[in-house]
Amino acid sequence: MEKDFDVIVIGAGIIGLSVSYELSKKYSVGLIEKNRKYGLETSSRNSEVIHSGIHYPPKSLKAKLCVEGNELLYEFLKENNIIHKKTGKLTVAVEKEEVKEIERLYKQGMQNGVPEMRIIERNEIKKICPDIDGICALYTGSTGILNVHYLMDCLYEKFLNNGGIAGFDEKVINIERKNALYLVETEKGKYYSEVVINCAGLYAEEISRKLGFNYNVFWAKGDYFTISKRFNIPLLVYPVPMKEGLGIHLTPRFDGVLRAGPDVEYVKKNYPPYPNEKENSIFKPDENKKFFFYESIKKLLPKIDIEDLVPESYGIRPKLQKKGEEFKDFVIKKEIDGFINLIGIDSPGLTCCLSIARFIGTLLT
Repeated sequence: MEKDFDVIVIGAGIIGLSVSYELSKKYSVGLIEKNRKYGLETSSRNSEVIHSGIHYPPKSLKAKLCVEGNELLYEFLKENNIIHKKTGKLTVAVEKEEVKEIERLYKQGMQNGVPEMRIIERNEIKKICPDIDGICALYTGSTGILNVHYLMDCLYEKFLNNGGIAGFDEKVINIERKNALYLVETEKGKYYSEVVINCAGLYAEEISRKLGFNYNVFWAKGDYFTISKRFNIPLLVYPVPMKEGLGIHLTPRFDGVLRAGPDVEYVKKNYPPYPNEKENSIFKPDENKKFFFYESIKKLLPKIDIEDLVPESYGIRPKLQKKGEEFKDFVIKKEIDGFINLIGIDSPGLTCCLSIARFIGTLLT
């Protein structure tokens, strides 16, 4: 029994691509993806935000990997001429009781080592964004936006240039330990490797179960609306965060259109997660949410009209916390020798993609 690869990575989203690229510098890597192409699920259906690291408890993996990943990602984007913009961000308190949360986020950001932070008052908010209303805001200068599709294209090309091999339309149906190797069986073939890394995103718990490790992952759908009216908002604008998410925020796209979302709606698992939208209405952007979005956004952007909101898209992210539960961290763990699990990689997973890849590298040494 001969091995085909040193490492097999399951799942070709942004995390799987980053891990495959990083490890292909040193190892022979096979990347297995059930879809016809990389990045067709959560990775291509998100806000495309580069987070600063203010939102995560000190010493958590999310905090550490986000702050580190923020810096690594900007460097990578610059080196490879991938479209991005360091816009900065305002997290805005609109009610008096929210001011304490702004102060808490600032302190947490300081503990996490987040650079370029300051709390600003209403008059400075108005100078930066005349259309935004708030009592005060936390400004984070290291927040930005990118084009995640170009980033994935670049990572995939570099992975191939390093000698990596990818298999698409290959759903994993079985994984077994065979002496010192793992057998990974797909609908198209069988492969042997010393290491298996589970980067399967929404399907990660299913892959994990094949080797006897059980996790309970929840699916959270988030809808997006675009805003047809043009406002002068040059940076990201966020409300004070909720338990399950960061709240419906405003993102200026590269084409100048303002995008609002996502919300958080826990949904039943439905494989595949993005079926033909005519067949399953829950997996469409929901026009009935327009009033909810309008009410949420109007607190920050008083001049908006409900007619300005146009349903755009939706995404589904894997979450380890149930509705109403407190913070839960990423699971990035060597379960047994040669098997590494990545479970519940939701936000700030995109920001952390390169730092997660480096972290995985340390687990193999």
